[in-house]
Amino acid sequence: MSYGRNRSSYRGTNRYRGRRRRRKRFDFKRFGIIALSLVVLLVAGYGIYANLPKVKVSKAIAEGNKYSQNAEYEAAIDSYNEAIKIDSKSVTAYSNMAGAYLSIEDPESAKKVLYDGWRNTDNEGLLDNYHAVILNEAVDKMNDKAADITMVDSMLTVLEEDNDNMDAVKLIDSAYKRCFEDSYAGDINVLFRPEFSKNKEGNASDCSFEKYSSVVKRMIAVYKVSPSEELKKVIREYVIPLSSSFTLNLSDVPAYKELMENAAAITGSDEEIESFEACLDDSIRVQGIFADIFAQLDVGNVDELRDFVVSDDYLELRDVFLKNQYTPQENTVYVPISREAVILNNHDGKWSYRFLSFEENPTTSGVITVWANFFEDDGVQRNSISYEPASIEDNMYPHTKYSVTYLYSYITSGNSTRVAKMNYRLDTTIERQDGTVDETIVGDWGGPNEWEMDIDTIESRIRA
Repeated sequence: MSYGRNRSSYRGTNRYRGRRRRRKRFDFKRFGIIALSLVVLLVAGYGIYANLPKVKVSKAIAEGNKYSQNAEYEAAIDSYNEAIKIDSKSVTAYSNMAGAYLSIEDPESAKKVLYDGWRNTDNEGLLDNYHAVILNEAVDKMNDKAADITMVDSMLTVLEEDNDNMDAVKLIDSAYKRCFEDSYAGDINVLFRPEFSKNKEGNASDCSFEKYSSVVKRMIAVYKVSPSEELKKVIREYVIPLSSSFTLNLSDVPAYKELMENAAAITGSDEEIESFEACLDDSIRVQGIFADIFAQLDVGNVDELRDFVVSDDYLELRDVFLKNQYTPQENTVYVPISREAVILNNHDGKWSYRFLSFEENPTTSGVITVWANFFEDDGVQRNSISYEPASIEDNMYPHTKYSVTYLYSYITSGNSTRVAKMNYRLDTTIERQDGTVDETIVGDWGGPNEWEMDIDTIESRIRA
């Protein structure tokens, strides 16, 4: 019994002693390894975090903002650009970078950044800011009296991308009057004939009829997508320049006629539009009358004027001026017909036109003049016409002029008999720069009794 107790007591003691033997001292080495590992993990984690694209973008933008606050805009631009390289869809980076460019007065770069940002992000706010920069530039130009068609072109891009932008419509409307007062008042021909004109700074103009008509066509396209009374009014204004007179190349007349028709389909017509279109139509018609004779004269066939001066087409046109009938072509006694350009003139809201004379355009390829002077011989009206060929190397002198008249007059026929009959007379004058003139008259020109006399001989006989 006692053994058993003693055994039991021993065992209990042994178990107790065994547990005490399993207890260990604190392992500093192991703890150090674990702690070091945690530090390494933390550092590595921070490194990974710090190199996350979003974090790097935020850091670059923050640096850019700090530079901007210190007016170090070039450095700020570099920082924003770095952010965009990391994340091409960072709206903040594009916006802040554009702001930095504007701070150094570089709106062109600001516009590019905003537009590229909009293309890359589809963010409407960037597009709105891009439009705002364009419109603000336009306001600045108008305030500086530098408004021109190129400025209108830039504002129109805003309207094309935002059809309902009434701010753009209002500014384009305001620019109409400012353009013609600021940039084209001195020489309206800068607008449509820049090859013959310079702008007020003395530089060649970058405008042209093609550029101007493109502006109107784009307005029409926007109107068809998003019609409004405000834009209709603007189209009506721009379809005809704000000027009392301007020159238009004849090569542009058909295109202008088409433009007018397209605009009138939207704005409707009125007396001014109708008179303007009448000028364009009539100039095309008149050119058709003279096309064949010009072709003959270009190769030196002056003799062809004999048949032309008595042709029905010529006499019908001559009689319009002779009898003071209505025509959009300006009614004068001597009416020039040339092939380079027309001058359009506005009188109290109605347009008329005329072709350039030789004096107005010495580089002409030739000018025919319709004579609409009332002159009868025994009740028979004379038919007269003149032709000035192209100048030599664009020099005004020596200046040659052929004048042909079909008239009822006396000619000498056999045995010096004077006979009254219808015949042609050719008067050729050559004027030199020193003012001297050589003149020769050929009577019964092309007839069986043709005679020739120079003006000096005629004058000597008169004096005698």
